[in-house]
Amino acid sequence: MNDTDRIDPEAQEESLPQKVSNPNAKWYILQAFAGYETRVEKTIREKLRIQDMEHLVEEIFIPAEDIVRTKAGKQRRINQKYFPGYVLIRMELTPDLWHLLMGVDRVSGFVGDTQKDKKVYKEPLPLDEEELDAIRQQINEGFQQAAETEEFVSGQKIQITDGPFSGFNGTIDEINSEKSKLKVLVSIFGRPTPVEVEFDKVKHIT
Repeated sequence: MNDTDRIDPEAQEESLPQKVSNPNAKWYILQAFAGYETRVEKTIREKLRIQDMEHLVEEIFIPAEDIVRTKAGKQRRINQKYFPGYVLIRMELTPDLWHLLMGVDRVSGFVGDTQKDKKVYKEPLPLDEEELDAIRQQINEGFQQAAETEEFVSGQKIQITDGPFSGFNGTIDEINSEKSKLKVLVSIFGRPTPVEVEFDKVKHIT
């Protein structure tokens, strides 16, 4: 990974929900169609503005992390959701606000709500603050990026799937996370020979 591709922890922290002051506000988990989380957030904000209910919602948070992936030797940055299909909202939930949220397109309900009728109000269970703090910490520490780059360990057996050594089995000798490359020892004419391959051109041997 190049220096320019590194995730700035301070920039990440700015994107996380901040501590708020309304004693009546709690965190709830809204369930939406996977892939439509951002659109749902936008629609909620528009409806809140139109209905003059913005004061009831303090934060809308879609847990996600910018990570860098390498494929075919090219790096690309993607925003990866921690919980696809879920939107976290800190709000003072009232019956009117509940009905507003249930009327948002591509929203199926609340997590922890045993009432499945979207026309009958019943307050869902709020999210425990400790659970949210754990999510914040994972994002701050780059949990998902670490999972991407720590997929391989030294001494692990893999098979090369592309390039001139495709089909060769070998053992990981070195891991270069910055360049997303491995040095693999393969047997050529009975001798261990180091071969450099990219992360996406090998597979694990079970």
